[in-house]
Amino acid sequence: MKNIVIERGKHSTLEELPVYSIAIDGRVQGPKIDSKNHRFSIDHHFGCLRFCTLAACQQAATMILLGLDPTEYTAYLDDTDIDVCMAVWCLENPERVNEPLAKKLIDAIGTLDMHAGAYSINGMMKTVEWVAAPETDAKRNKDYEKLSNDGLRSILEAVLHRIDQYVNGEASEDIAEYSKHVLLKRDHDDFKIIRNENGYAVVEAADPHIYARLWKAGFERLLVVRPRTDTLDCTIIKKSDFVDGFDMEIFTHKLNEVEGLLDSNYKWGGGTTVMGPPRKPGGMRSSLELQVVIQTIDKVILGEN
Repeated sequence: MKNIVIERGKHSTLEELPVYSIAIDGRVQGPKIDSKNHRFSIDHHFGCLRFCTLAACQQAATMILLGLDPTEYTAYLDDTDIDVCMAVWCLENPERVNEPLAKKLIDAIGTLDMHAGAYSINGMMKTVEWVAAPETDAKRNKDYEKLSNDGLRSILEAVLHRIDQYVNGEASEDIAEYSKHVLLKRDHDDFKIIRNENGYAVVEAADPHIYARLWKAGFERLLVVRPRTDTLDCTIIKKSDFVDGFDMEIFTHKLNEVEGLLDSNYKWGGGTTVMGPPRKPGGMRSSLELQVVIQTIDKVILGEN
């Protein structure tokens, strides 16, 4: 790959990007192809069915296996979560995406990201947690949203290094050590139920991989809030497309209407099972109060709009 451009919170259309561009996981909304100008968007958040749309890293690997040569391309990112990092690794290592350990990790990260922990990743959770630790630890420590674009690049480089270690077969001791001294010591109740009414729960949690535990606890519809005081950072999510009564499309429209963002470049949005507030440059999200978001969701559920 020729270059990586990281611009937190920046969105554009595919047409606004130069030739030989690959937008990853929301930089351009929705999966898109412009073969004539060698421009592609690999995304599974907008304009698609979540349950059957591959995560960005799986799309990147598939593109390569189907003949894309990423050598002359520039990748455009607006975030550096584990799915994005794995996609970048695929584009930087096209000759390795079909290696057994690479395929195993791509599948685990992709499946986890596609289904938010509602679907088993076959004993790979500790490995994925270790690979993602530079990102997830920064989020748990409330440092991630303060990072500059250079800070996000440092996260990317740290995660790429761990992916290399795993694919090279050099990570087993580090994973075991991380599991022993970090994962086992982590409080398994590090979330707080704020409210549980009208068929969904409002949960406060800093852990970006909290969903698997919440699904296991029996929840199917959630509003998960990160503990920040400078902005409202949250996710509205349901376990799968087969859980009814929690319509992301209606929530998206109503919350954009309430916040006055219908004509903005930075809006509430997402896919069929998950959505959230706009990602703005500088790490800010929504200006709404949490209670306003809860009231908006309640009105939709109760048919009071």
